[in-house]
Amino acid sequence: MGDSSEHIRLIKYAVLQTTIVPSILCDVLAFAYVIRYWRREIINAPQNHTVLCLLIVSFIQKTTDLPMSLYLLRWGTTFRQTNTFCVIWGWVDYSLLAISLHLISWCSIERHLFVFHGLMMKKRSCLILFHYIPMILCLLYAPLFYLSVIIFPSMCTNVWDYTYMFCGGGCYGSVPFWGTFDWLFNYALWLFIILFANLLLFYRFTRQRIRHQQPIQSRHKIRMIIQLGFISILYLVFMSPEIVLGVIEALWSPTFGIDVEVNYLYYICNFINQFLPFVIVRSLPGIRKELNIWFQRIRRRNDVAIRVHPLMTGTVLHR
Repeated sequence: MGDSSEHIRLIKYAVLQTTIVPSILCDVLAFAYVIRYWRREIINAPQNHTVLCLLIVSFIQKTTDLPMSLYLLRWGTTFRQTNTFCVIWGWVDYSLLAISLHLISWCSIERHLFVFHGLMMKKRSCLILFHYIPMILCLLYAPLFYLSVIIFPSMCTNVWDYTYMFCGGGCYGSVPFWGTFDWLFNYALWLFIILFANLLLFYRFTRQRIRHQQPIQSRHKIRMIIQLGFISILYLVFMSPEIVLGVIEALWSPTFGIDVEVNYLYYICNFINQFLPFVIVRSLPGIRKELNIWFQRIRRRNDVAIRVHPLMTGTVLHR
């Protein structure tokens, strides 16, 4: 089987199962907040578009891909043992993971423009060129790439193992060129961009603040930097081990650490989706005030519902 023992498999199942419900509830809270303040947080704040896309992609992955992983962990085999199921599962998982990585990578670059060139990004032409077009490309590239190498592979024939995650993965990974290209260009490059762009953003912010000796950054710009920093740390912590190991396997030793990658690292990436809504919600302005208002309303409704009214005492008639 894919996992080294049933005991370890069930532990991973329990950990993922117990974290998915709080994460989805936090997703609902974030979506409710965005819908309520749609004009302020989305229409008038294009810098939040990429974060909203990240949240949506994360929610889709939790509600489509993760249940398949939970089924495998619980029962030791895939939900359906067919070529169609394995192709779709692999395509969905690989596409969504790459989309989220590409989005946060571009967001790390884009924040430099919104923070240090805010006036330029208010121009419609610049917004289209440096915001909407890259974001659309991030959403489209990965699904199209994995469509060609997983669903319609021309370089090999898919052979599935129904006891492994994603049925063992598409056959393209065993082809030297395509496996190396995938790990280096679709993952490692973008992870490096996240690290470099965030370090540069923090350096520019600190340097400019020291030079001017004044709070040149407005409050919402500081919030953008902090929000991006925490989201980026999430991706760096949970994706770096798998990507580093995958690059080593692609360039030097195909079997190096393969057991660790299959039995553990494939599952660790799921915690990005589990924790992402908490990081986003924590960065929302005025969220504590909103939560207090919602809790007070719920408490008032509960008080009204459980309030015990004194019984009316009837009049006693004497004969």
